[in-house]
Amino acid sequence: MFDKLFELIQWIGEALVPFVIILPYQEAVRIRLGKFQATLAPGIHWRIPIADSVLHENVVARTTHITGLSTTTSDGKAIGFDAVVTYRISDIKKALLEVEDVKDAVADTCAGQMGTTLADSSWDDVWHGKAVDNLTSVCRKRGWKWGIEILSVQLSGVCLVKNIRISTGGGAQAPHSQFSVHI
Repeated sequence: MFDKLFELIQWIGEALVPFVIILPYQEAVRIRLGKFQATLAPGIHWRIPIADSVLHENVVARTTHITGLSTTTSDGKAIGFDAVVTYRISDIKKALLEVEDVKDAVADTCAGQMGTTLADSSWDDVWHGKAVDNLTSVCRKRGWKWGIEILSVQLSGVCLVKNIRISTGGGAQAPHSQFSVHI
């Protein structure tokens, strides 16, 4: 009960402070009365209490793990893999105002590109790392759209899998679920 009261007091206190401090590893955007005003670099910035809100985000390199991916290679081998993606925010305005969640945008962008790229490669090329070389560049091209720079993409746990398709209903238009079993 008291935690909601403390949150309200904290919110009121923050809303009335006439400045904001952006830390060295952050960037921010200033929104005034619901409209974008400016991007803010690290440092102290004045703001109009109540009228201005400042959204900030870390822009330094960070990683995310994408797990449970699978595709079929050009030679018909079903493979399962996980990925480690290192990225940073390159355009704070796009990343904060055009994307709901940066981490989800990275995962969605890279998962699709990795599946397509590896599907165009043979199992031998994937297993020996030849297909992985251009994963970073194809993911990077998609990331710019969201203000995100993909720094590197690495695969882990690459293995052959057996796919089992189970029908979840009758009829020709029934959706199918796909499960991967590692061998």
